[in-house]
Amino acid sequence: MIRQPMSKDEVTAAIERRGCAHVPVVFHKWWGDGLEERYGTQIQQLNEEFPDDIVICTYNKPGEGASSNANPDYRWGYKVDYSDSAKHSIDPSAVELLPDWAQYDLFLANMPDPNEPDSFDGVKALAAKAGDRYKLGHWWNMFHERFWYIRGMENLMLDYYDHMDELKDLGKHLVHFYKTIIDRYAELGFHGILSSDDLGHQTGPMMSPAIFRELYLPLYEEFVDYVHAKDMHFFLHSCGDNTALMDDIIASGIDVFHPIQKGCMDLANTVKRFGNRISFLYGIDVQHLIPLGTVDEVRAEIREVMNTMYRPHGGFLIGAGNGIMGDTPIENLRAMLEEICSFRYQT
Repeated sequence: MIRQPMSKDEVTAAIERRGCAHVPVVFHKWWGDGLEERYGTQIQQLNEEFPDDIVICTYNKPGEGASSNANPDYRWGYKVDYSDSAKHSIDPSAVELLPDWAQYDLFLANMPDPNEPDSFDGVKALAAKAGDRYKLGHWWNMFHERFWYIRGMENLMLDYYDHMDELKDLGKHLVHFYKTIIDRYAELGFHGILSSDDLGHQTGPMMSPAIFRELYLPLYEEFVDYVHAKDMHFFLHSCGDNTALMDDIIASGIDVFHPIQKGCMDLANTVKRFGNRISFLYGIDVQHLIPLGTVDEVRAEIREVMNTMYRPHGGFLIGAGNGIMGDTPIENLRAMLEEICSFRYQT
């Protein structure tokens, strides 16, 4: 039986913790490299049986691939030309788009145009098929990740202490760029925005809470305020252990946090401490449980997660924690999807 997706009003009520009968699902079919090639029609069947409650529409962001209109200047960084699709797959950790702050003015002079023609063509096509579902505008890499891609990780760690003023200024330019992107989604009737900043490593944040408060918190506050002014929610994906930053993440106004990564953040404690102040899009463990567990283990853990997180007032969504690896057994995928889509709270 094909699961019927929730309406945008039902999803909105769950996000805003105003009550929900079911748990919205999104990112539950986050197919990683090789899965669709390996399982073919079986994956297509899962796609049809378990539709998303939230339709994610990603615009063609600068440097994501070949420019929609072959514009070689539609990219971050004056040193890298992404216009050739054969060259666009660049490891960000191996590229410093701004290797020297002495070239900062040149970098700013070559900032991409957020009104780039054709960059929203795919968004418009997908949104037109969304029906009454909740529509989520999306791109990866907000502030920390974007700084890292621009400066390189080692440089960024030093910049927190040696070039904080420059980072703050660069952040203002990013916010200005993103506001135009938000406007474009708002004009198309979207209900939320999703982006990412992997702020944590396995045992804590990548920067001190003091650095986060000085640099990132004001940027997030301005960004999220603008999203809210457009009557949309903001979802943040951040891997790793973000426990020490959660109070500040909540203070910024972020509506939904993903994924509460297993092995990094304690689920029960996170829900108890923060669950009345922010909504969570829980990410099912794709490192160990889904690729390596048995079908019974998959079902049991997902039931435990659902019962731990579910509240009648809402505040809980569920999906995969990250891209599901290509060697994951198809039986585990079906077990995961059946459990999260047929959930009933166990009193």
